[in-house]
Amino acid sequence: MIRTYSLNEANRALPLVRAIATEWLERRAERRALGKRRQELEAAQTPEGLRGELAELDARIWAHDDAIRSCQHELEALGLSVLRTNPLTIHFPGTSPRGAVVFCWEEGEGSVCYGHPPGQEEHHRRPLRVAKGA
Repeated sequence: MIRTYSLNEANRALPLVRAIATEWLERRAERRALGKRRQELEAAQTPEGLRGELAELDARIWAHDDAIRSCQHELEALGLSVLRTNPLTIHFPGTSPRGAVVFCWEEGEGSVCYGHPPGQEEHHRRPLRVAKGA
């Protein structure tokens, strides 16, 4: 059974989602820095210790890739999906008074305040219309 969220439930889950996303973003930044360092070493072509340092970098890059995969699995275990990784955009399958909806959260946002109908994942996100007092 697919888990669906109301807007309130999506926002209550957001602290956990943000914690996972924070790890993802930190790992992504470190992974990029390591990848850049690896490219610099390969371009320098200095033989002394190069193989050892490249092997160490490869191991660290692999560890970050593995941790990012774990973050994605944690989000998927909550019934969420990752639309894109840059910017990190997470979808919550949801329901609203109007029917099925996909709530969207993007890194840096304070709450879940965008969405779209199911099946329109590649279209622009739209601000949610929330009834007063909701």
